[in-house]
Amino acid sequence: MTTRRASMPRPLRAAVLPSLLASLLAALSIDAAAQLNPSMTAPPVKAVVAEKFQRLYPGRYTAREQALVQQYLADNAALKARGPIDAARLVKGELAPGTPGLGPVIRVTEDWVRYQNRRIDPENPLRHDRDYARRAGYADILAFATFGAHDDTFMLPYPPAARDTLLVSDLNHSVTALRPIHPGDTLYLVADERELIDLTPAAGSIYRTLAINTRGSIYNQRAEKVNEVIFRVTESIKLYRDPADAPKNPGFFDMWEAPDWLARPARVYTDADWARIRALWQAERRQGATPRYWDDVQPGSAPLPTLDGPILASVSPVPPWGMGSGGSRTLKREILDDATRATLVRGARDGIWRTAERSGYVPAPPPQPAAAGGAPPPPPDAGAITTTDIHKDGEQRSPLVNYMGRDLAIRHLDNWMGDAGWLQNIRWSIMDPRGHAAQGKPVPTNPRAQRYLEQLVPWLPEMKGRYVDAHGLTQDVALVQSRVVAKAIVDGQPLVDLVWWIETLDGQIWEEGGATVRLPLKPQ
Repeated sequence: MTTRRASMPRPLRAAVLPSLLASLLAALSIDAAAQLNPSMTAPPVKAVVAEKFQRLYPGRYTAREQALVQQYLADNAALKARGPIDAARLVKGELAPGTPGLGPVIRVTEDWVRYQNRRIDPENPLRHDRDYARRAGYADILAFATFGAHDDTFMLPYPPAARDTLLVSDLNHSVTALRPIHPGDTLYLVADERELIDLTPAAGSIYRTLAINTRGSIYNQRAEKVNEVIFRVTESIKLYRDPADAPKNPGFFDMWEAPDWLARPARVYTDADWARIRALWQAERRQGATPRYWDDVQPGSAPLPTLDGPILASVSPVPPWGMGSGGSRTLKREILDDATRATLVRGARDGIWRTAERSGYVPAPPPQPAAAGGAPPPPPDAGAITTTDIHKDGEQRSPLVNYMGRDLAIRHLDNWMGDAGWLQNIRWSIMDPRGHAAQGKPVPTNPRAQRYLEQLVPWLPEMKGRYVDAHGLTQDVALVQSRVVAKAIVDGQPLVDLVWWIETLDGQIWEEGGATVRLPLKPQ
């Protein structure tokens, strides 16, 4: 293969190429993000006088926390001391019980793959047509590369027994796809490294704020590494001074603290909105079987936007498969067809088109795939986060799970790169600390977290200072846009780096991310 240099203006080359290299390295190492992406200035932590809660200091643990945190840190140290996992012994079941980092073993069932693919990306034959996929060089239809990359499986929280309330921010994740995942595969989830960074201000705070960064791997039944993952979360916990102030039988929402995301009013979709939505859908194009060559892609170029929604039901997390169940599908096909649209029902209060039966837009999931050996996933620890409590599958206004936006961004990228492209890495982020601060819940910034939108400024000056300022909610649309920000040949691979973001029709950004795509070179 002939190695070629990227063609870009000299002033941009120095600024843009490090972004690509930083993104690639960050997908492989927790520490790389800190080295290559300096932390942003943290929003100021307000001094809050709240007599009900203890004042906490960095690295100084209360009697209640002490033993629990020591065990947590010891477990993290044991994970590091374990070193690389022996994948051959892993898939044969020969590793000793209690080996640090071993997670669930899950089956990739065809009905579950097809269900996800139909709901998220119904127009891509690589995900639906086995013969088509084989002609494109794959063994079978493609599952989403994030199948099995379940954040809550890898992100071991700060010990639930060591806190009374919990405020979560800065979900900041990455999945590097090394091999395709197909129906019939078995996936082995393994945590490789976990660090705890105490971000509590030196002057003390009623919040102990902790950045938890976990790196892991996913292997298939042939002991091949399929994915490398990084999951980052920031937890801010509080402890009552007097245990008697704590609820006697606390439920989830007794301990859960969050900005008032639901205060953002739902949009009422007008005829003008639907004209805009229809125009976006009519302009969408799949690159398909025609190769998009690396040589022809230039930094600053803009893939065609995609739009999904209005989203009427959030995906509900299904541990540990990394792809949720439920969630509404987009009625693009029905709304663009005049005859079919006549059968839809338009909501009097929200202006949203629906099928007459809810099952028409919220497809029923197949039976949940069993873990290897038929064993269900272990129950969560007492007090652990149960994310299904947050993301309800219903039509009342509710938050969207983070990977719902990620999956819609993957559809956007699939459309652009075509069958010959490979999504090598997908990165995504919600709940930027600046968004929390704007909602009256200031939190420190995780020094390992990555930000993306500032990379757009050379081509989109209006993005300067923009950040994720909202949480995705039901009744929002997902307007996915992106820009190419860099290209280079790295270790012989022609790679393109993109920044993508998701907006509502009101222009509020509810998710941002990056992607690294491998494209073919033009034949010589």
